Amino acid sequence: MPGGRCGRVGGMADGDNREETYEAGRRMAWQEVLGMAVGALGAEDPAAGQARWILEREATVAALREVCEDHGDNDWPDDLHLADVVEKHLHRHLGE
Repeated sequence: MPGGRCGRVGGMADGDNREETYEAGRRMAWQEVLGMAVGALGAEDPAAGQARWILEREATVAALREVCEDHGDNDWPDDLHLADVVEKHLHRHLGE
C-alpha cells in the first residue's frame, strides 16, 4: 500500500477502512444534495418521488451494511437486490 504498511484493525486493513470511510462520507454528501433537490422540486413533482426512493434505498443500504458488519458479511455490491442482501449476506449467518 502506498504511504506505509497496511495493518489490521477490527479484521480490516487500515487502507480498506479509510477507503470505506471515504466512500461512506462521499455517499452521505450526495444524499444530502439529493435531499435538498427533493425539497426544491416539491412534493407533487414525479422526479421528487423518484429521488425519495433513491434516498430511502441509500439509507437502507447503509443500515444493512452496519447490521451485516456485525452479524453477516459485506461482500455485496451496493446495487444488489435488497432481498438478496438479507437472504445471502445476513440471514444465512444468523444461524451460525
